[in-house]
Amino acid sequence: MTPSAGISVVVVSLNSAATIGAALDSLIAARERLAAGHLEVILVDGGSQDRTVEHAASRRSGLPGLRILQQTSRGIAAARNEGIRAASSEFIGFCDADDAWTCDALSVRPEALQRDARAWGVTGQVSFVSVEAAAPGAPARRAAGSIHAGYTPGAILLRREALERAGTFDESLRIGADADWILRASQTMGPLLVLPETVLEKGVRAGSLSTDVEAYRMEMLLIARRFLRRARTHDGP
Repeated sequence: MTPSAGISVVVVSLNSAATIGAALDSLIAARERLAAGHLEVILVDGGSQDRTVEHAASRRSGLPGLRILQQTSRGIAAARNEGIRAASSEFIGFCDADDAWTCDALSVRPEALQRDARAWGVTGQVSFVSVEAAAPGAPARRAAGSIHAGYTPGAILLRREALERAGTFDESLRIGADADWILRASQTMGPLLVLPETVLEKGVRAGSLSTDVEAYRMEMLLIARRFLRRARTHDGP
């Protein structure tokens, strides 16, 4: 399939009725600043038992390119991969059900990729915001109110070919699949473009996978080992 002009956004949800409306509303607001091309939103739902899908479907008038898929696999990495396989556009982005894109997210990032044909992806700044209560024990970089460069899928807009070169998300990883993919892509294709504009408001909430610090550390150790193996293979004996 030849990718079409425009942007596909993969949204992953599971029992996200409290936040999915705001996430999709942020895409509606960002869509108004999309200079050209089609915006396709693919919601991959992991079998929500609340009103997540109902709330999402109610946004179809603002997101005529919205598609809702029922996940057939397990885990967030697998859900992202299902969305990627369903995507039809040249550019691909992500927005988790707890997060929200800023109004500028669909203007500054495509423009940056169009200016630099060699860039495989572009990110901006991420503002961390509290969803429900602030997550106890969350790493300082995820404290509500902090702003950091966006090395997280929700902040990144990438060319489809980047997924063909670096591969998709590792479904064997429970928490670290995002970090693994970004590191693998950067090692394969070079660094991301980083913009000064804030493009994502990322939700921090109690009980999210990213607050399971011990499991996150274990997977990051595995990812680091993989990085070193690739580096040795690339550099030779």
